[in-house]
Amino acid sequence: MARRSRTSTAIFKKAPSIHKVDSGEIRRTNIYSSSILKAGSEGFERVSIEESGTCQQSGTNVLYTELKVKNEQLAPHSHVIETAQKWLNLEGKNNRMHRFPLKTILPKVQMTRVVLKKHLPRDVEVERRRKQYAKINLEAEFEKAGLSASELMPTEEQYYILSENAFEHFLPLSFFDDSNYDTHSPTAWLKLGQIENGEFYPLPAKAFLPVNQSLMDYQWQFAAIHGYDDDTGKWTAMNLSDEQVYEVPKVQVMFMAENPYIFVERLKKAVQIRNEAETVIMLETIVDCVMLQDLSELRIYPNKLVDRLMSKVKTDSTFFNQLNTEIYLVFEHLMACYEFEKFVKLLPKEFPKFTGDVIRNSLPKAFASKLSEGERRLVKSLDIKLKQRRKSVLTYSLYYTKGGIEAMQNVTHECKHIETMTLFLVNFAKPLFLNDFLQAQDQNSSHVSNYLKSFWPSKISAGVTIVLRALGKGWLDITLDKWSVYQMCKISRFIQQVKFRMQESMHVLLEKSISNFTQFLCDPCMQFLNIPNDYKWTNDYIESEFPYPKAIFSLILSVSEDGKIVFNTNPEEFQIAMKEIFKKSLEKTNAVRCIDAETLINLRFAPNLFILTVELIEELYLECDDLMQRCYTKAIIPLISYSRKYDHYVDFYTLNVQQYMQNYKAAKKSSMQVKTDILEHKREKEELRVILPPTIIIGPFLLIVDPMKQHMIRKRIEIVKKIFEYYVDRMYDINEHLIERCMDIYNKIHERPQSIEHLYDIREFAQTVPEIVDQVKADTQIMVLEYDMLDSFFYNLPDHQFAMKWEAVAWPKTIIDRLSTLREEQKVDIEDFKRLHLSECIGFEERLESLNDEVQAFSLMFIPEKVVETANDIKKTWRTIKDLEKLGETLSYRQELFELEPLSLDFLNSIIESCTPYKNLWYSCLDLVKLEDATVGNPLVNVEVDEVWKSLETIKESLEKSLIVFEEKPEIQDVATYFLAQWDAFIPKVRAIEDMKNENWLFMHWQELANRSGLDIKYSLAMNFQYLMRKGLMDHLDLVHEIAVKAVDEADAIRMAMEEEERRKEEEQQALILRKAMRKCRTDIL
Repeated sequence: MARRSRTSTAIFKKAPSIHKVDSGEIRRTNIYSSSILKAGSEGFERVSIEESGTCQQSGTNVLYTELKVKNEQLAPHSHVIETAQKWLNLEGKNNRMHRFPLKTILPKVQMTRVVLKKHLPRDVEVERRRKQYAKINLEAEFEKAGLSASELMPTEEQYYILSENAFEHFLPLSFFDDSNYDTHSPTAWLKLGQIENGEFYPLPAKAFLPVNQSLMDYQWQFAAIHGYDDDTGKWTAMNLSDEQVYEVPKVQVMFMAENPYIFVERLKKAVQIRNEAETVIMLETIVDCVMLQDLSELRIYPNKLVDRLMSKVKTDSTFFNQLNTEIYLVFEHLMACYEFEKFVKLLPKEFPKFTGDVIRNSLPKAFASKLSEGERRLVKSLDIKLKQRRKSVLTYSLYYTKGGIEAMQNVTHECKHIETMTLFLVNFAKPLFLNDFLQAQDQNSSHVSNYLKSFWPSKISAGVTIVLRALGKGWLDITLDKWSVYQMCKISRFIQQVKFRMQESMHVLLEKSISNFTQFLCDPCMQFLNIPNDYKWTNDYIESEFPYPKAIFSLILSVSEDGKIVFNTNPEEFQIAMKEIFKKSLEKTNAVRCIDAETLINLRFAPNLFILTVELIEELYLECDDLMQRCYTKAIIPLISYSRKYDHYVDFYTLNVQQYMQNYKAAKKSSMQVKTDILEHKREKEELRVILPPTIIIGPFLLIVDPMKQHMIRKRIEIVKKIFEYYVDRMYDINEHLIERCMDIYNKIHERPQSIEHLYDIREFAQTVPEIVDQVKADTQIMVLEYDMLDSFFYNLPDHQFAMKWEAVAWPKTIIDRLSTLREEQKVDIEDFKRLHLSECIGFEERLESLNDEVQAFSLMFIPEKVVETANDIKKTWRTIKDLEKLGETLSYRQELFELEPLSLDFLNSIIESCTPYKNLWYSCLDLVKLEDATVGNPLVNVEVDEVWKSLETIKESLEKSLIVFEEKPEIQDVATYFLAQWDAFIPKVRAIEDMKNENWLFMHWQELANRSGLDIKYSLAMNFQYLMRKGLMDHLDLVHEIAVKAVDEADAIRMAMEEEERRKEEEQQALILRKAMRKCRTDIL
């Protein structure tokens, strides 16, 4: 209990965290070992300091004034002197040199600190041994000891070569290695390779390694030892000759700092033990598998001595037979060994590895018990009545039998396991966010509490029950069924003792968990307890005023949408969360049941028998909780104060880059202003990188600023990039506009004239080109100056923009050069165009003659059935007439350009006048045919009756006009008369469609039409008039009109009735309103 009280009070007495003192600083030994080097250097420094002190004043100091020089007036100087280091160089593959520190080859020498007389100092002894070890030829020593390479071969390699007899021995030599020969532990060996700056170097050694990676040829070669594997017990060695890396046991490695004689002795002993083991294994194999294979099935032969000894054994028959069989098997094995010994003596050459001593030593031996006669006499002289003492002790003790002790041992084992557990996690690899921290603590506490409530009592009860059930009746009988007997027996005290032991373990668990958890959370906050509530951060962004080696919680600093500095977790939640998780985790340990009911199953116990848990540490919990609340109340003050330093970054953090660039583009700044803005953004970006830290530790909090910092840096980079892009795009547009202007100018004067009109247009434009080129040159010079701003930032233009820049510079000269050759080329083109014009005029007259013949042929076309073919022919002819009309206008204009006589177009005009009547007639006929097909063939719902009537009126007017025009041509007049008759025959169909398209025509009218006419009409949306004509509707057009008129009348009657009903309701409503108004105006009621 005293141990626990010291643990609990230690939390509140210390303010800073306790640092463990290295055991090396307290321990003092008298062994003069390798550490004397560091001690010696410290001694030298101490002597130099003592010598620099003041000396005794001499007599002359009284007569003369002492001259003193003030140190403050001298400029301080510091010189760094590197520690001297000696190296061992060994040549490797391709003459490569491998370096090893000198410490790695110094032998270990242990001597007293004070050098005795006639003894060498340690440094001298170390150097002497190093030279002696270096002179020893290891291979020669192995040869003297009788150890060949076949004896040392690693038999583990047999697995990789498909032969069982590859090596002489089958047991690995490393199995029989004695590690007591090691002068250093593996860690100490590797520590020798560490130099003053903490860097590790390999250790030089001689290793038994393959030659040219062969599995059958091994030699002792120089190697560099890089590491050690604790699991396999092997060293990582690199062969210097071929720089191949192997993992080998210690028997294949001799460090340069080892004694070769001891190493040879070590291997010799391992080989000897290995050979003896292989001989014994071979002996047992021969005896068990060869000597007994010819024996008969009855393998138990009677022996008088064995039978006499077995007669004294009193037990049941089953056990007696098993014991008798085992003894005879051992006896049979012994007889087989004696038989094999006879073979060895008779045929010694056949069994060279076996001798009588080997066979005799391999058999089991009996060892005599050695008792102390002096102790026996001393006990007898005390005259202690052991029987009475034993009786009294067993009467009052719970552990009167071995079963009670074993049961309590089981209880203690489970309770000690509980004491090693912890309710809280206090060792995290990295700082966690609050939610992750709470989740980890909750999972751990739930796991521990679940074990305490479910598994722990059951395991204790099972451990007690298994032992005590075997005891049966007695003081520790667990099968009791009477309460009075239970209270009188020792089993009740035993159960109570188990309860106290469980409470003791729970006390240790809770006290240790609370202490560790409080220390874990409060140690970083101790430095905050004395800061005021109005504390302000005075340091910069990087240096923390409250550092701590290892933070607990992680917080991310960011900016909210409303422009405030926020954390990913509210700092005020830490105090509440710590209190809740502290209390909640401890409350989970309540209701740990006792083992009474599970152990004594024949007795009835109350269902709420629990051991004391939280009640044991209530005061400690209150003290720790109060300390934790005070710590985290103060801990958030510097955290919030530090976050306020980032307020002036909020505006830039929330800046909308797109809106900023839109405003920037709208400003249309000059190139110098753009350059200034880019430099400013770059400066602020570098300032962010230098001033803001990625993370900063403020007590228990690791404040992560890097996301906010990187966001602002990326935003600065993005703004600079977008400004460059905007400027480059602006310059691209300017450049592109210049090039387009130049290309337009050049194309207009360079284009090959297609006609005489085009040639004169080019000539007129060329007269204005010099003035335009002068303006383009001025714009190009301005463009080049603006590109210089990009060159000042070493901005690499894309290849196409770079080419465009210099293309724009070169265009004015190209245009001027083209103007100098234009006039001469046009003279030749004018003559060519004139010759071409004359030939076109001749061709024009010939085409008019042929066209006139085609028009005259139309008078012979008067067949109404060929209306489609005739109309198409007229369309082609009319198209030709229009083309010749345009060509005539063009040729007339060119006559003027060439200064020739005007071209006459009277013949063309006469052809047009003669063709127009034929065109109007046949176009109208074709339109009537198409209109009738579309009206009859399309679904009724898609037919627009109004449009049909308009088209019919237009066609009728055109046909009637044709009758007048063709009075002198009766054949053509008959065509017009025929299609007028067709027009009259189509009118009843249109009227019938108009009746059926009436808005008052409903589905019931279709039914009425079908019933009254007797036609099989099935209405659908896809139904057309042609379908009705096939059904015979043309014979009942009057009925259709009658039904349509009836539908209109019915609709008008319904509409009038509805209007009358609406009028009546409105009159009733007005009368009701009037009565209510008159009622309000009466005075006789009052």
